[in-house]
Amino acid sequence: MIMNRPQELAVKVGTDFHIDLPSNRTTGYRWQPEYDSTFVLLIGVNYDQISKRAGAGGTESFTFKSLRKGRTIIRMRYGRPWENKTVKEHTYRLVIIEFDQNLTTS
Repeated sequence: MIMNRPQELAVKVGTDFHIDLPSNRTTGYRWQPEYDSTFVLLIGVNYDQISKRAGAGGTESFTFKSLRKGRTIIRMRYGRPWENKTVKEHTYRLVIIEFDQNLTTS
């Protein structure tokens, strides 16, 4: 699952999911995730630049794994790490549910 705008999402325990956000690391800006590590684990961060031109932006992708049943929030803050200022913020509300092997999909 890929999320690129703030929303509520239901995921199963043990599921990997992604948050993809536009970013421009060439200017020093980065997304910093804030989350409860008892509910989710950050397992990877990737940055894909759109072009090789100086100043070109791209997409920052964060891969998380859901760890246990419950509700939690992932807050993504965009800014320069050396500045104490957030220029953008997105909040993702997660509902993590148990996986029931007896459920079938039609």
